Amino acid sequence: MRYTLDELNSKGGKSEIRKLLEENAGKVLVDLSGKSLKLSDEDLDDLRDYLLEISKRDGRVAIEKLHIAIRGLEIPEPPILKDVGLVGWGVFKRIYRGIYFKRTGDYNAKVLYHPGNGNINLILFVHKRYGDICETVFSSCNEIEYLDEDTFDLQLSTALKESKEKGTPVRVNFKQVEASLPDTKLEWDNLKSMGRSARMYKWLALPKEKETKPLARSRFLPFQAALTVIDYSISVFDWVNKIIMYKPARDTKAEVLYTQKISEDGTVGARTLHSVVFLPVKEE
Repeated sequence: MRYTLDELNSKGGKSEIRKLLEENAGKVLVDLSGKSLKLSDEDLDDLRDYLLEISKRDGRVAIEKLHIAIRGLEIPEPPILKDVGLVGWGVFKRIYRGIYFKRTGDYNAKVLYHPGNGNINLILFVHKRYGDICETVFSSCNEIEYLDEDTFDLQLSTALKESKEKGTPVRVNFKQVEASLPDTKLEWDNLKSMGRSARMYKWLALPKEKETKPLARSRFLPFQAALTVIDYSISVFDWVNKIIMYKPARDTKAEVLYTQKISEDGTVGARTLHSVVFLPVKEE
């Protein structure tokens, strides 16, 4: 769904976004290119509320500058949500917001601003199941192509160490190698029999959180129960936990995105890995 700010306001503004989020909209884009607005401006109060609530509910809000040629201008620092947020909420308002903005927990968001004047160009709300976070939110993900080469483990280990320092995700793509997502508990025997994709599953034993979700491209997404994550035997976990190379994965959250073919007669095919994203998680 795409709106200008005037179109959105004519349909109710905040209430229209709430309706779309409750309907499980895949993407909602608000085009602000015709306006000259900063993130802190009063005209963006309603949209800023949604960004704040997404960030409070473990969602990702990426604020990035447009990649355009700007010369001879001082580029400002990106706006920070907490600096333009709401302060001093009462108990009643907290409860009200918890109910009103409940669906924001299913979304991430991206804000693009002009690098010359700091004006906001667009705000994009993206359902967490619409695609992986690097495709739909971040443009600065460190990307690795899985080729099952001897250098893969070292390459991913190094990337995860750097991502922790920079606070950016690491994405592993599967464009050259087809890897199936297992449906059973991973023991040493079936891990070895998986062949070329086995290295990836060793890395998925250690993250603090793991989420497995299907890739969806429809305008509105159906409601779906939470999927079970990959289950590991104790022997696999203990073995991986002892190897120093895998330790950078401990302080991450892994998002596993897969595709699955369904034939016309309803036969469900095997799940194929689309990508795996490791997101840094703050130490408690």
